[in-house]
Amino acid sequence: MLTLEEVKAQRRIEADDSSEDELLTQLIAAAYRYAEAHTQTAIRQQQKTVVIDGFPPLDRAVELPWLPVQGIDAVEFVSPAGDTHSLDEQALRLDTRGDPHKLYPRWGDRWPDTIAEPESVTITATVGFAETPDDIKVALHLLIGHWYENRESVVIGTIATDVPMGVDMLLFDYRRHAVG
Repeated sequence: MLTLEEVKAQRRIEADDSSEDELLTQLIAAAYRYAEAHTQTAIRQQQKTVVIDGFPPLDRAVELPWLPVQGIDAVEFVSPAGDTHSLDEQALRLDTRGDPHKLYPRWGDRWPDTIAEPESVTITATVGFAETPDDIKVALHLLIGHWYENRESVVIGTIATDVPMGVDMLLFDYRRHAVG
């Protein structure tokens, strides 16, 4: 994750000057949120949960709504008897090669039966990058620099232009493209 020290160095703010720390911390968080919304990709490492209406038939995959998925933390389901059960990590297989990432039962196994009710399966995963890729860091620095220098929503009396090969191009390879 981009640190306050890295942002201060990029903005040429003395390391011991704490007068703008709160603002810079807010700008770092806003830049990450912007980049994640723009790319539809989890950039910061975080834990996410999705609730689905049962497992797919047989051994078909559960398509996970996040990218990238580092690992599955928990899978809980409600059995036809109404009891809540957990699936052991060893009973799962995570395919991170595609978009979306897919979760399967272990080879040769099937998903367990669930109650015939909505929201009967809860999956919790660790998502995001363990370390922010360098090109995303550069994009974040550009965003933070722009917001730091332009503290109002409208700038009057200047001519503005996007930096060629700026934020959009740096984030392009991480952007998820959806149809529909």
